[in-house]
Amino acid sequence: MANLKAKKKLIRTIKNPIRYFRLNFSRYGGEVAMGTITKDQYEYWSDNDGFEEYMGQVDFDAEDANKEIPKRAQFDAPFYEYSNICHSSGPEWADSQTMYIEEMDKDGKPLENEDGGYVQDIQHDFEDFESLGAEVVCEEEHHEGSKSCENEYYVFGQYFNKGGWHTPDIIKTGPDGIEMDKLKISYVNADGFKVFNEVEYDGEPYYLEEDSTGKSSSFYVNCGDRIDG
Repeated sequence: MANLKAKKKLIRTIKNPIRYFRLNFSRYGGEVAMGTITKDQYEYWSDNDGFEEYMGQVDFDAEDANKEIPKRAQFDAPFYEYSNICHSSGPEWADSQTMYIEEMDKDGKPLENEDGGYVQDIQHDFEDFESLGAEVVCEEEHHEGSKSCENEYYVFGQYFNKGGWHTPDIIKTGPDGIEMDKLKISYVNADGFKVFNEVEYDGEPYYLEEDSTGKSSSFYVNCGDRIDG
């Protein structure tokens, strides 16, 4: 049976010297932003247990949320507008995540096999990427000890989502299909939350589209090292 499946796969490969793929990533991710704020905002909210609820209200109606907040401590826009340190969204980079390689036809439809079904997706866990030859790079790192936050007061905001992300643009390859040593992922590490919004294959960038639902959020203020008193 195994030999028969291998022969069928070889025939399919010979018939399709050019192959088409979509990459799908599952199952957690979200949006994260970090931006500078004033000392007054930091001092008012750093020990205030109501900050998470407040930022949720700001996202819905900033004017209403700020009715009883001192002017000096107010946030006038959702967290993602405070993003001069970093802002990214996409799947989370974590060992427990998974990538599915879906083979398509030239029209972007799932490829049928010789039995009339669909070609089975190839699955790779993130923890195996580097051993399979993929390049994984942290292109930005932001936290209280990083240069980007030094001498700054800042706000951290995050939406944590569950679902999937995929490459809407089809990746075209030769007969060998997706080769992991041609794949590169560059993620942003925002205070421990690692996300990426595109992948690179054979030197070409492919942006990711999201199909997910919100699960939770996190908001807090902090200060970087060497902050002035």
